[in-house]
Amino acid sequence: MQHEPGVRRYRALFVSDLHLGTKACQAEAFLDFLRCHDASCIYLIGDIVDFWDVRRGAIWPRSHNDIVQAFLNKMRNGTRIVLIPGSHDQGLRDYCGFYLSGVEIVRDCIHETAAGQLMLVTHGDEFDGVVRHGRWLAYLG
Repeated sequence: MQHEPGVRRYRALFVSDLHLGTKACQAEAFLDFLRCHDASCIYLIGDIVDFWDVRRGAIWPRSHNDIVQAFLNKMRNGTRIVLIPGSHDQGLRDYCGFYLSGVEIVRDCIHETAAGQLMLVTHGDEFDGVVRHGRWLAYLG
């Protein structure tokens, strides 16, 4: 695999809480980040698409689509993409164990560092009492 000059290469990148579909998404800044960084594996750790806000009337500017396309391009170039759903994209948990256009969807996973240490990769919303037991309160907030 050939790498573009000026692109920093890593074993893994960990990305969470993009909130695509909302005004709060910092899409242009993230696109700049993706242009300058690459990895063998990219973990998308929850709230990548904000389905809570999408139900209220999504916005989906070109920059949000460009992020999706950037991930797909990285996949075509050999990057493994792992999606771990969070609270705002929890509906994707129904698809854990499946691949969606090549994106691996899992509830959580283990990442092994270059030093051989094992890390649990999870969004963590399952440990949030408000999200688990008072979802109405989480929606209100």
